[in-house]
Amino acid sequence: MSLLHGIMVGCKEMWAHKMRSFLTMLGVILGVAALGAMFAFMEGMIADMQKFIRETGGVERVTCSSDQIPEDQLAFSSLNRQRRMKDIAALKSNIPDIDEYSPEVSLGRDYPVQHLNKTVRVEVRGVTMGELALRNYEVEKGRFICDLDRVNRQRVCVLGTYASDELFGSYGDPLGRTVRIGGKNFKVIGVLKHYQAGNGGFNFMSWKNRIVFIPLETTWMVFTHNKDITALDIQVKDTAKVAAISQLAQQVLFHTHRHISCLQMRTNEEMVENFSSRTAAFNITLGIVASISMLVGGIGIMNIMLASINERIREIGIRKAIGARNIDILSQVIVEAVLLSILGGVLGVGVSLLLTKFITFFVKENLSTPIVKPEQLLFAFSVSVVVGIIFGIFPAFKASQLDPIEALRHE
Repeated sequence: MSLLHGIMVGCKEMWAHKMRSFLTMLGVILGVAALGAMFAFMEGMIADMQKFIRETGGVERVTCSSDQIPEDQLAFSSLNRQRRMKDIAALKSNIPDIDEYSPEVSLGRDYPVQHLNKTVRVEVRGVTMGELALRNYEVEKGRFICDLDRVNRQRVCVLGTYASDELFGSYGDPLGRTVRIGGKNFKVIGVLKHYQAGNGGFNFMSWKNRIVFIPLETTWMVFTHNKDITALDIQVKDTAKVAAISQLAQQVLFHTHRHISCLQMRTNEEMVENFSSRTAAFNITLGIVASISMLVGGIGIMNIMLASINERIREIGIRKAIGARNIDILSQVIVEAVLLSILGGVLGVGVSLLLTKFITFFVKENLSTPIVKPEQLLFAFSVSVVVGIIFGIFPAFKASQLDPIEALRHE
């Protein structure tokens, strides 16, 4: 029997039992839909994570953050001091592979910035020119803070788009205008580029818009009245040396802080590794769920084929009596099982696309934009075909081994 004839017979059998065939395919449809949707949302999350890492300085950025003092050093905690510019000087003199430095002082993430009768609460940071490179900011209008502003302790500021739009309107020009930061007058010299990423109303990069920068030395003189810095970032020239330079910087700062382990160097590579491990766990979990759906679908295919064979025992006996070989019967049953899987896979791909859009529509405020890749849908579809072949083998083998005489006697 030709393949084409086998497909035609299989289609007639499926059409004769439409509801039974659909219920059989349902497990495959759900399995393919789950796999396809899982792939799309994971690709969206990975793309957003990669963009987040790029927008926060890339893998070449290393952050010096405060760490809890070990118990065996608590007695010497009074000797501990805050980070200062002398830490940067020590890093510069000991580590030549550092490309850029960015010391900063944060006045808080909910600091009041005013213009006339309007007030916004954003993060205000005292920074240097290194902030642009380390945090990957771009200036849309005007200019950024320069060394001359720092030396002269100028009361100037650069606004993120959130503060600019709220204080001056979406079409207003804030350059040269005056705002009050913590009750002090500052002249606006620049506006940052607007950062948008995510799906619909969800913008996971909105924190880059809710920012106001002022010169570091101005922050010390006007607000903190000391020369402490609350954060220190460095940028490594060669990404292959990030881990080594991070360890070396940790040792340098250990000495500048009187051998007290109060600081820790963190890299974006660690963030990538943590995200990858969580992604892998998420993939495994959803993979198990999708596999169970596929297993249910495969069992359904096997059951329907066994039921079909039981209804067609006499037909199989007649075919064998007139010369059909075991391989002909075997291939016919497998073709029918694969047809069920193919149709279920095609419907599953369609359901996957609809499911992705459905979920995105209802939870777009808190969800990354899904990315549908054809090769991943093809993989999910291929899995459904493999399931049909695997679970069609046993019914096919059982049908091929029927004795023609016993089959002809079957009522």
